[in-house]
Amino acid sequence: MLNFNGELTFGHRVLNFNVRANIKTLTITATTIKKGFLYAYLYDCEQQLRANLLFEKESKKLILTEQSASLGGIPGPLPAGDWQLHLYNLEGENRSPKAMRYSVDIEDSDIIDSQHCSNEKLLATKTQPCINVNSINHHIDFDYDYCVNKEPRWYRGDLHAHTQLSDGHNSLASAVNIAEQQSLDFFFITEHNICHPALPISERTLILPAIEVTTDQGHFNVHGPRQSLNMLEADYSSAALIEQGINLVAIDEGNISINHPMMKPWHWQYPDIPLNKINTLEVCCDPTWSSSPKATEEALALLTHLWNAGYRIAAVGGSDSHLAPHERNPNAIEASIYGDPSTFVYADWLSGNAILSGLRQGHVYIERQCGLVFNINDGALLPGQDAENNVVEYALSVNDSQSHYFAECIADGEIIARYQLSAETILFNVDMKNHGWLRVDIRRGQLNVNNEKNNAEFEGLINPIYNGQNATFSHPLIGTWGELTEMIKENEE
Repeated sequence: MLNFNGELTFGHRVLNFNVRANIKTLTITATTIKKGFLYAYLYDCEQQLRANLLFEKESKKLILTEQSASLGGIPGPLPAGDWQLHLYNLEGENRSPKAMRYSVDIEDSDIIDSQHCSNEKLLATKTQPCINVNSINHHIDFDYDYCVNKEPRWYRGDLHAHTQLSDGHNSLASAVNIAEQQSLDFFFITEHNICHPALPISERTLILPAIEVTTDQGHFNVHGPRQSLNMLEADYSSAALIEQGINLVAIDEGNISINHPMMKPWHWQYPDIPLNKINTLEVCCDPTWSSSPKATEEALALLTHLWNAGYRIAAVGGSDSHLAPHERNPNAIEASIYGDPSTFVYADWLSGNAILSGLRQGHVYIERQCGLVFNINDGALLPGQDAENNVVEYALSVNDSQSHYFAECIADGEIIARYQLSAETILFNVDMKNHGWLRVDIRRGQLNVNNEKNNAEFEGLINPIYNGQNATFSHPLIGTWGELTEMIKENEE
Protein backbone atom coordinates (compact mmCIF):
# COMPACT_ATOMS: atom_id res chain seq x y z
CA MET A 1 0.00 0.00 0.00
CA LEU A 2 1.15 3.52 -0.81
CA ASN A 3 0.32 6.43 1.46
CA PHE A 4 0.46 10.10 0.53
CA ASN A 5 0.12 12.80 3.16
CA GLY A 6 0.42 16.50 2.58
CA GLU A 7 -1.13 19.94 2.60
CA LEU A 8 -2.31 21.86 -0.43
CA THR A 9 -3.17 25.54 -0.40
CA PHE A 10 -4.78 27.10 -3.47
CA GLY A 11 -3.31 25.22 -6.39
CA HIS A 12 -2.54 21.86 -7.95
CA ARG A 13 -0.55 18.78 -6.98
CA VAL A 14 0.12 15.49 -8.76
CA LEU A 15 0.50 12.21 -6.88
CA ASN A 16 2.43 9.75 -9.08
CA PHE A 17 2.24 6.00 -8.49
CA ASN A 18 2.95 2.82 -10.40
CA VAL A 19 0.36 0.14 -11.15
CA ARG A 20 1.70 -3.41 -11.47
CA ALA A 21 0.87 -5.68 -14.39
CA ASN A 22 -2.17 -7.95 -14.25
CA ILE A 23 -3.80 -6.43 -11.17
CA LYS A 24 -7.54 -7.00 -10.73
CA THR A 25 -8.54 -4.22 -8.32
CA LEU A 26 -7.30 -0.70 -7.61
CA THR A 27 -8.51 0.93 -4.39
CA ILE A 28 -7.98 4.55 -3.36
CA THR A 29 -9.07 5.73 0.08
CA ALA A 30 -8.76 9.41 0.92
CA THR A 31 -9.77 12.03 3.43
CA THR A 32 -9.10 15.65 4.25
CA ILE A 33 -8.25 16.50 7.84
CA LYS A 34 -10.85 19.25 8.00
CA LYS A 35 -13.99 20.00 6.03
CA GLY A 36 -13.38 21.53 2.64
CA PHE A 37 -13.14 20.85 -1.07
CA LEU A 38 -10.25 18.89 -2.55
CA TYR A 39 -10.98 17.82 -6.11
CA ALA A 40 -9.43 14.57 -7.33
CA TYR A 41 -9.04 13.40 -10.94
CA LEU A 42 -7.44 10.02 -11.64
CA TYR A 43 -5.63 9.38 -14.94
CA ASP A 44 -4.12 6.07 -15.99
CA CYS A 45 -0.78 5.54 -17.74
CA GLU A 46 -2.48 6.22 -21.09
CA GLN A 47 -3.78 9.57 -19.75
CA GLN A 48 -7.37 8.36 -19.83
CA LEU A 49 -9.68 9.75 -17.14
CA ARG A 50 -10.50 6.90 -14.74
CA ALA A 51 -12.26 8.73 -11.91
CA ASN A 52 -13.31 12.13 -10.60
CA LEU A 53 -14.62 12.87 -7.14
CA LEU A 54 -14.45 15.33 -4.29
CA PHE A 55 -12.44 14.44 -1.19
CA GLU A 56 -13.84 15.71 2.08
CA LYS A 57 -13.29 15.19 5.80
CA GLU A 58 -15.34 12.00 5.72
CA SER A 59 -13.28 9.20 4.22
CA LYS A 60 -14.16 8.23 0.64
CA LYS A 61 -13.20 5.01 -1.11
CA LEU A 62 -12.78 4.54 -4.85
CA ILE A 63 -12.75 0.98 -6.24
CA LEU A 64 -11.82 0.20 -9.84
CA THR A 65 -11.94 -3.14 -11.62
CA GLU A 66 -12.17 -4.00 -15.30
CA GLN A 67 -15.89 -4.73 -15.01
CA SER A 68 -17.02 -2.27 -12.36
CA ALA A 69 -16.31 0.91 -10.44
CA SER A 70 -17.61 2.62 -7.35
CA LEU A 71 -19.09 6.12 -7.30
CA GLY A 72 -16.97 8.43 -9.44
CA GLY A 73 -14.97 5.72 -11.17
CA ILE A 74 -14.83 4.50 -14.76
CA PRO A 75 -14.47 0.72 -15.17
CA GLY A 76 -12.09 -0.80 -17.70
CA PRO A 77 -8.67 -2.41 -18.06
CA LEU A 78 -6.09 -1.45 -15.44
CA PRO A 79 -2.95 -1.04 -17.58
CA ALA A 80 0.45 -1.34 -15.94
CA GLY A 81 2.49 1.82 -15.75
CA ASP A 82 2.65 5.24 -14.17
CA TRP A 83 -0.73 6.60 -13.08
CA GLN A 84 -1.47 10.09 -11.74
CA LEU A 85 -3.91 11.45 -9.18
CA HIS A 86 -4.36 15.18 -9.76
CA LEU A 87 -5.48 17.15 -6.70
CA TYR A 88 -6.86 20.70 -6.87
CA ASN A 89 -7.68 23.15 -4.11
CA LEU A 90 -9.59 25.89 -5.90
CA GLU A 91 -10.46 28.08 -2.92
CA GLY A 92 -8.15 31.01 -2.36
CA GLU A 93 -7.72 32.79 -5.67
CA ASN A 94 -9.97 35.69 -4.68
CA ARG A 95 -10.51 34.99 -1.01
CA SER A 96 -8.43 33.82 1.93
CA PRO A 97 -6.64 30.57 1.02
CA LYS A 98 -7.83 27.48 2.86
CA ALA A 99 -5.03 24.98 3.20
CA MET A 100 -6.27 21.40 2.89
CA ARG A 101 -4.39 18.59 4.61
CA TYR A 102 -5.02 15.21 3.07
CA SER A 103 -4.26 11.53 3.43
CA VAL A 104 -4.49 9.20 0.42
CA ASP A 105 -3.99 5.41 0.50
CA ILE A 106 -3.53 3.53 -2.79
CA GLU A 107 -3.63 -0.26 -2.96
CA ASP A 108 -3.67 -2.68 -5.88
CA SER A 109 -4.67 -6.33 -5.66
CA ASP A 110 -4.20 -9.45 -7.76
CA ILE A 111 -7.63 -10.73 -6.83
CA ILE A 112 -11.16 -9.45 -7.32
CA ASP A 113 -13.74 -9.91 -4.62
CA SER A 114 -17.15 -11.22 -5.68
CA GLN A 115 -18.78 -8.05 -4.34
CA HIS A 116 -16.88 -6.07 -6.98
CA CYS A 117 -18.26 -7.98 -9.95
CA SER A 118 -20.98 -5.55 -10.96
CA ASN A 119 -21.35 -1.81 -11.10
CA GLU A 120 -24.91 -2.21 -9.83
CA LYS A 121 -23.70 -3.80 -6.57
CA LEU A 122 -21.06 -1.12 -6.04
CA LEU A 123 -23.49 1.75 -6.55
CA ALA A 124 -26.59 -0.01 -5.15
CA THR A 125 -28.60 1.00 -8.20
CA LYS A 126 -28.74 0.26 -11.91
CA THR A 127 -26.59 2.62 -13.94
CA GLN A 128 -25.58 3.37 -17.50
CA PRO A 129 -22.10 4.61 -18.51
CA CYS A 130 -21.84 8.34 -19.03
CA ILE A 131 -18.06 8.65 -19.47
CA ASN A 132 -16.42 5.72 -21.25
CA VAL A 133 -12.84 4.73 -20.55
CA ASN A 134 -12.25 4.75 -24.31
CA SER A 135 -13.72 8.24 -24.71
CA ILE A 136 -11.56 10.81 -26.45
CA ASN A 137 -11.20 14.29 -24.94
CA HIS A 138 -13.38 13.39 -21.95
CA HIS A 139 -16.37 12.81 -24.22
CA ILE A 140 -19.69 12.17 -22.48
CA ASP A 141 -21.36 9.12 -23.93
CA PHE A 142 -25.05 9.85 -23.39
CA ASP A 143 -28.00 9.55 -25.77
CA TYR A 144 -29.69 12.94 -25.46
CA ASP A 145 -32.29 11.87 -28.03
CA TYR A 146 -33.51 8.93 -25.95
CA CYS A 147 -37.24 9.55 -25.46
CA VAL A 148 -39.09 8.53 -22.29
CA ASN A 149 -42.45 10.13 -23.12
CA LYS A 150 -43.68 11.32 -26.53
CA GLU A 151 -46.38 13.61 -25.17
CA PRO A 152 -45.95 17.38 -25.71
CA ARG A 153 -46.53 18.97 -22.28
CA TRP A 154 -44.99 20.61 -19.24
CA TYR A 155 -42.32 18.41 -17.59
CA ARG A 156 -41.27 18.90 -14.00
CA GLY A 157 -37.63 18.72 -12.97
CA ASP A 158 -34.73 19.90 -10.83
CA LEU A 159 -31.75 21.67 -12.41
CA HIS A 160 -29.40 21.75 -9.42
CA ALA A 161 -28.68 18.89 -7.01
CA HIS A 162 -25.80 17.06 -5.31
CA THR A 163 -24.94 13.54 -4.15
CA GLN A 164 -22.09 11.92 -2.24
CA LEU A 165 -19.88 12.18 -5.32
CA SER A 166 -19.25 15.79 -4.30
CA ASP A 167 -20.57 17.33 -1.07
CA GLY A 168 -24.10 15.91 -0.96
CA HIS A 169 -25.37 13.51 1.69
CA ASN A 170 -27.44 11.19 -0.51
CA SER A 171 -26.11 8.07 -2.18
CA LEU A 172 -26.86 7.61 -5.85
CA ALA A 173 -29.58 5.10 -5.02
CA SER A 174 -31.14 7.45 -2.45
CA ALA A 175 -31.04 10.34 -4.91
CA VAL A 176 -32.99 8.32 -7.46
CA ASN A 177 -35.58 7.27 -4.87
CA ILE A 178 -36.11 10.86 -3.71
CA ALA A 179 -36.43 12.15 -7.29
CA GLU A 180 -39.03 9.47 -8.03
CA GLN A 181 -40.95 10.19 -4.82
CA GLN A 182 -40.97 13.88 -5.74
CA SER A 183 -42.55 12.93 -9.11
CA LEU A 184 -39.75 14.58 -11.07
CA ASP A 185 -39.87 13.91 -14.80
CA PHE A 186 -36.23 14.92 -15.27
CA PHE A 187 -33.31 15.42 -12.91
CA PHE A 188 -29.89 16.98 -13.54
CA ILE A 189 -27.25 15.90 -11.01
CA THR A 190 -24.83 18.84 -10.83
CA GLU A 191 -21.68 17.99 -8.90
CA HIS A 192 -18.95 20.54 -8.26
CA ASN A 193 -16.48 20.43 -11.18
CA ILE A 194 -17.15 16.74 -11.83
CA CYS A 195 -19.56 14.71 -13.93
CA HIS A 196 -21.01 11.35 -12.94
CA PRO A 197 -19.21 8.66 -14.98
CA ALA A 198 -22.27 6.42 -14.54
CA LEU A 199 -25.81 7.77 -14.27
CA PRO A 200 -28.59 5.88 -12.53
CA ILE A 201 -31.44 4.38 -14.51
CA SER A 202 -34.93 5.22 -13.29
CA GLU A 203 -38.26 3.96 -14.57
CA ARG A 204 -39.93 7.21 -13.49
CA THR A 205 -37.36 9.99 -13.90
CA LEU A 206 -34.98 10.86 -16.74
CA ILE A 207 -31.55 11.39 -15.12
CA LEU A 208 -29.38 13.74 -17.17
CA PRO A 209 -25.66 14.68 -17.19
CA ALA A 210 -24.57 18.03 -15.79
CA ILE A 211 -21.66 19.77 -14.07
CA GLU A 212 -21.61 22.69 -11.63
CA VAL A 213 -18.50 24.63 -12.61
CA THR A 214 -17.35 25.97 -9.25
CA THR A 215 -14.85 28.82 -8.87
CA ASP A 216 -14.02 31.66 -6.51
CA GLN A 217 -15.71 34.00 -9.00
CA GLY A 218 -19.03 32.16 -9.00
CA HIS A 219 -20.79 28.93 -9.95
CA PHE A 220 -22.72 27.94 -13.05
CA ASN A 221 -24.39 24.77 -14.24
CA VAL A 222 -23.66 23.16 -17.56
CA HIS A 223 -26.76 21.10 -18.38
CA GLY A 224 -26.25 18.55 -21.12
CA PRO A 225 -22.46 18.82 -21.54
CA ARG A 226 -20.86 16.95 -24.45
CA GLN A 227 -17.67 16.38 -22.46
CA SER A 228 -16.46 16.67 -18.88
CA LEU A 229 -13.84 19.07 -17.57
CA ASN A 230 -10.29 18.15 -18.60
CA MET A 231 -8.23 18.52 -15.43
CA LEU A 232 -5.02 16.88 -16.66
CA GLU A 233 -2.57 19.70 -15.83
CA ALA A 234 -5.40 22.19 -16.27
CA ASP A 235 -5.24 25.94 -15.89
CA TYR A 236 -7.19 26.21 -12.64
CA SER A 237 -7.77 29.97 -12.51
CA SER A 238 -11.42 31.02 -12.28
CA ALA A 239 -11.26 32.62 -15.72
CA ALA A 240 -9.84 29.46 -17.33
CA LEU A 241 -12.32 27.12 -15.63
CA ILE A 242 -15.24 29.36 -16.58
CA GLU A 243 -14.05 29.46 -20.18
CA GLN A 244 -13.56 25.69 -20.29
CA GLY A 245 -17.00 25.16 -18.72
CA ILE A 246 -18.77 27.38 -21.24
CA ASN A 247 -17.10 25.44 -24.07
CA LEU A 248 -18.45 22.10 -22.81
CA VAL A 249 -21.49 22.79 -24.99
CA ALA A 250 -21.62 23.88 -28.62
CA ILE A 251 -23.82 26.63 -30.07
CA ASP A 252 -27.51 25.70 -29.73
CA GLU A 253 -26.65 22.77 -27.46
CA GLY A 254 -26.93 22.32 -23.72
CA ASN A 255 -27.81 25.04 -21.23
CA ILE A 256 -25.53 27.46 -19.39
CA SER A 257 -27.16 28.61 -16.15
CA ILE A 258 -25.70 31.05 -13.60
CA ASN A 259 -26.30 29.69 -10.10
CA HIS A 260 -27.44 31.68 -7.04
CA PRO A 261 -26.10 34.91 -8.60
CA MET A 262 -26.88 37.11 -5.58
CA MET A 263 -26.38 34.65 -2.69
CA LYS A 264 -23.19 35.66 -0.90
CA PRO A 265 -20.49 34.37 -0.62
CA TRP A 266 -21.32 32.21 -3.68
CA HIS A 267 -22.66 35.09 -5.79
CA TRP A 268 -21.51 35.66 -9.35
CA GLN A 269 -18.48 37.98 -9.53
CA TYR A 270 -16.75 37.22 -12.83
CA PRO A 271 -17.23 40.36 -14.96
CA ASP A 272 -16.03 39.11 -18.34
CA ILE A 273 -18.60 36.42 -19.10
CA PRO A 274 -20.50 37.38 -22.29
CA LEU A 275 -24.20 37.67 -21.58
CA ASN A 276 -25.03 36.01 -24.90
CA LYS A 277 -23.43 32.81 -23.56
CA ILE A 278 -25.94 32.61 -20.68
CA ASN A 279 -29.22 30.77 -21.33
CA THR A 280 -30.83 30.77 -17.89
CA LEU A 281 -30.34 32.30 -14.45
CA GLU A 282 -31.22 30.62 -11.15
CA VAL A 283 -33.44 33.02 -9.23
CA CYS A 284 -34.62 30.68 -6.48
CA CYS A 285 -32.01 28.37 -4.94
CA ASP A 286 -32.69 26.13 -1.93
CA PRO A 287 -35.54 28.24 -0.46
CA THR A 288 -34.90 26.78 3.03
CA TRP A 289 -31.45 28.40 3.25
CA SER A 290 -31.58 31.50 5.49
CA SER A 291 -30.33 34.01 2.90
CA SER A 292 -32.34 32.55 0.02
CA PRO A 293 -35.41 34.86 0.22
CA LYS A 294 -33.29 38.02 0.02
CA ALA A 295 -31.09 36.57 -2.72
CA THR A 296 -34.20 35.59 -4.69
CA GLU A 297 -35.58 39.13 -4.66
CA GLU A 298 -32.20 40.51 -5.73
CA ALA A 299 -31.96 37.96 -8.53
CA LEU A 300 -35.41 38.96 -9.78
CA ALA A 301 -34.28 42.59 -9.88
CA LEU A 302 -31.16 41.52 -11.76
CA LEU A 303 -33.23 39.71 -14.37
CA THR A 304 -35.38 42.81 -14.82
CA HIS A 305 -32.24 44.70 -15.83
CA LEU A 306 -31.20 41.90 -18.19
CA TRP A 307 -34.58 41.81 -19.93
CA ASN A 308 -34.66 45.62 -20.19
CA ALA A 309 -31.17 45.46 -21.70
CA GLY A 310 -32.40 43.15 -24.47
CA TYR A 311 -31.50 39.63 -23.25
CA ARG A 312 -34.00 36.79 -23.28
CA ILE A 313 -32.43 34.88 -20.37
CA ALA A 314 -34.99 32.67 -18.62
CA ALA A 315 -35.44 32.42 -14.87
CA VAL A 316 -35.07 28.92 -13.43
CA GLY A 317 -35.04 27.35 -9.98
CA GLY A 318 -32.83 24.76 -8.35
CA SER A 319 -33.07 22.91 -5.09
CA ASP A 320 -29.26 22.86 -4.72
CA SER A 321 -30.11 20.16 -2.20
CA HIS A 322 -27.22 18.55 -0.36
CA LEU A 323 -29.21 17.00 2.48
CA ALA A 324 -31.04 13.77 3.20
CA PRO A 325 -34.82 14.27 3.57
CA HIS A 326 -34.70 14.02 7.36
CA GLU A 327 -32.01 16.70 7.66
CA ARG A 328 -32.53 20.46 7.87
CA ASN A 329 -30.53 23.56 7.07
CA PRO A 330 -29.70 25.68 10.15
CA ASN A 331 -32.89 27.19 11.64
CA ALA A 332 -35.02 25.73 8.82
CA ILE A 333 -38.33 24.00 9.52
CA GLU A 334 -38.76 22.65 5.98
CA ALA A 335 -36.67 20.00 4.30
CA SER A 336 -34.19 20.98 1.63
CA ILE A 337 -35.17 18.38 -0.92
CA TYR A 338 -34.83 17.67 -4.62
CA GLY A 339 -37.63 19.33 -6.57
CA ASP A 340 -38.08 22.36 -4.28
CA PRO A 341 -38.36 24.56 -6.19
CA SER A 342 -39.34 22.72 -9.35
CA THR A 343 -38.55 24.00 -12.82
CA PHE A 344 -41.20 23.12 -15.39
CA VAL A 345 -40.14 22.97 -19.04
CA TYR A 346 -42.52 22.69 -21.97
CA ALA A 347 -41.17 20.15 -24.44
CA ASP A 348 -42.53 18.21 -27.39
CA TRP A 349 -41.36 15.02 -25.67
CA LEU A 350 -39.32 13.94 -22.67
CA SER A 351 -35.73 13.58 -23.84
CA GLY A 352 -32.49 15.31 -22.97
CA ASN A 353 -32.38 17.39 -26.13
CA ALA A 354 -36.06 18.34 -25.90
CA ILE A 355 -35.68 19.56 -22.29
CA LEU A 356 -32.49 21.45 -23.14
CA SER A 357 -34.17 23.08 -26.12
CA GLY A 358 -37.10 24.16 -23.94
CA LEU A 359 -34.71 25.71 -21.43
CA ARG A 360 -32.84 27.66 -24.09
CA GLN A 361 -36.10 28.98 -25.53
CA GLY A 362 -37.42 30.06 -22.13
CA HIS A 363 -40.43 27.73 -22.21
CA VAL A 364 -40.13 27.61 -18.44
CA TYR A 365 -41.91 28.37 -15.21
CA ILE A 366 -40.95 27.84 -11.54
CA GLU A 367 -43.00 26.91 -8.52
CA ARG A 368 -42.62 25.49 -5.05
CA GLN A 369 -45.93 23.98 -3.93
CA CYS A 370 -48.93 26.00 -5.10
CA GLY A 371 -49.91 23.66 -7.94
CA LEU A 372 -49.97 26.40 -10.56
CA VAL A 373 -52.13 25.86 -13.65
CA PHE A 374 -51.99 28.44 -16.42
CA ASN A 375 -52.11 29.10 -20.12
CA ILE A 376 -51.49 32.09 -22.37
CA ASN A 377 -53.87 32.67 -25.27
CA ASP A 378 -55.50 29.33 -24.53
CA GLY A 379 -52.16 27.55 -24.91
CA ALA A 380 -51.21 29.12 -28.24
CA LEU A 381 -48.40 31.16 -26.64
CA LEU A 382 -45.63 29.87 -24.38
CA PRO A 383 -43.30 31.74 -22.02
CA GLY A 384 -40.24 32.82 -23.96
CA GLN A 385 -42.18 33.40 -27.18
CA ASP A 386 -42.92 36.60 -29.04
CA ALA A 387 -46.36 38.17 -28.64
CA GLU A 388 -45.45 41.20 -30.81
CA ASN A 389 -47.95 44.06 -30.43
CA ASN A 390 -50.94 41.84 -29.70
CA VAL A 391 -53.27 41.63 -26.72
CA VAL A 392 -52.59 38.47 -24.72
CA GLU A 393 -54.88 36.65 -22.30
CA TYR A 394 -53.65 34.79 -19.21
CA ALA A 395 -55.69 32.14 -17.38
CA LEU A 396 -54.38 31.20 -13.91
CA SER A 397 -55.38 29.02 -10.97
CA VAL A 398 -53.70 27.13 -8.13
CA ASN A 399 -54.49 23.72 -6.66
CA ASP A 400 -53.14 24.25 -3.15
CA SER A 401 -55.87 25.37 -0.76
CA GLN A 402 -53.72 25.40 2.39
CA SER A 403 -52.16 28.80 1.68
CA HIS A 404 -53.14 32.06 0.02
CA TYR A 405 -51.51 33.02 -3.28
CA PHE A 406 -51.65 35.93 -5.67
CA ALA A 407 -50.23 36.78 -9.08
CA GLU A 408 -48.13 39.87 -9.67
CA CYS A 409 -47.98 41.01 -13.31
CA ILE A 410 -44.73 42.79 -14.12
CA ALA A 411 -44.12 44.56 -17.42
CA ASP A 412 -40.73 46.13 -18.19
CA GLY A 413 -39.96 46.00 -14.46
CA GLU A 414 -43.15 47.73 -13.28
CA ILE A 415 -46.00 46.02 -11.44
CA ILE A 416 -49.10 46.65 -13.54
CA ALA A 417 -51.65 44.44 -11.71
CA ARG A 418 -52.18 41.93 -8.89
CA TYR A 419 -54.78 39.16 -8.71
CA GLN A 420 -55.71 36.86 -5.84
CA LEU A 421 -55.50 33.22 -6.90
CA SER A 422 -57.59 30.18 -6.03
CA ALA A 423 -58.79 26.94 -7.57
CA GLU A 424 -61.16 29.01 -9.71
CA THR A 425 -59.52 30.23 -12.91
CA ILE A 426 -59.01 33.96 -13.29
CA LEU A 427 -58.57 35.68 -16.66
CA PHE A 428 -56.77 38.93 -17.45
CA ASN A 429 -55.59 40.67 -20.62
CA VAL A 430 -52.50 42.72 -21.37
CA ASP A 431 -51.89 44.82 -24.48
CA MET A 432 -48.27 44.11 -25.45
CA LYS A 433 -47.97 47.10 -27.77
CA ASN A 434 -47.23 49.08 -24.61
CA HIS A 435 -44.54 46.74 -23.29
CA GLY A 436 -41.28 45.03 -24.20
CA TRP A 437 -41.84 42.01 -21.93
CA LEU A 438 -44.29 40.65 -19.38
CA ARG A 439 -43.72 38.12 -16.62
CA VAL A 440 -45.97 36.86 -13.83
CA ASP A 441 -44.67 36.26 -10.30
CA ILE A 442 -46.59 34.01 -7.92
CA ARG A 443 -46.51 35.10 -4.27
CA ARG A 444 -47.59 33.31 -1.12
CA GLY A 445 -49.77 35.70 0.84
CA GLN A 446 -53.03 37.62 0.74
CA LEU A 447 -53.82 40.90 -0.92
CA ASN A 448 -55.31 43.56 1.34
CA VAL A 449 -58.32 45.71 0.55
CA ASN A 450 -56.16 48.08 -1.49
CA ASN A 451 -54.95 45.17 -3.63
CA GLU A 452 -51.49 45.45 -2.11
CA LYS A 453 -49.31 42.55 -1.05
CA ASN A 454 -49.06 41.61 2.61
CA ASN A 455 -46.02 39.63 3.86
CA ALA A 456 -45.71 37.98 0.46
CA GLU A 457 -43.12 35.27 -0.17
CA PHE A 458 -41.83 34.16 -3.55
CA GLU A 459 -43.67 31.03 -4.68
CA GLY A 460 -43.00 30.88 -8.39
CA LEU A 461 -42.64 32.67 -11.70
CA ILE A 462 -43.93 32.41 -15.26
CA ASN A 463 -41.13 33.54 -17.56
CA PRO A 464 -41.71 36.51 -19.84
CA ILE A 465 -43.40 36.72 -23.14
CA TYR A 466 -41.77 39.36 -25.34
CA ASN A 467 -42.59 42.04 -27.83
CA GLY A 468 -39.97 41.26 -30.43
CA GLN A 469 -40.67 44.54 -32.22
CA ASN A 470 -38.82 46.25 -29.38
CA ALA A 471 -35.49 47.19 -30.98
CA THR A 472 -33.54 46.42 -27.80
CA PHE A 473 -33.97 42.67 -28.34
CA SER A 474 -32.17 42.98 -31.68
CA HIS A 475 -29.43 45.26 -30.34
CA PRO A 476 -28.77 44.63 -26.62
CA LEU A 477 -27.53 47.62 -24.64
CA ILE A 478 -24.63 45.79 -22.95
CA GLY A 479 -22.38 42.79 -23.62
CA THR A 480 -20.85 41.44 -20.41
CA TRP A 481 -21.71 40.83 -16.77
CA GLY A 482 -19.36 43.64 -15.79
CA GLU A 483 -21.26 46.05 -18.01
CA LEU A 484 -24.48 44.82 -16.42
CA THR A 485 -23.29 45.62 -12.90
CA GLU A 486 -22.06 49.06 -14.03
CA MET A 487 -25.44 49.78 -15.63
CA ILE A 488 -27.24 48.77 -12.42
CA LYS A 489 -25.00 51.07 -10.35
CA GLU A 490 -25.68 53.97 -12.70
CA ASN A 491 -29.43 53.37 -12.51
CA GLU A 492 -29.32 53.25 -8.72
CA GLU A 493 -27.41 56.54 -8.57
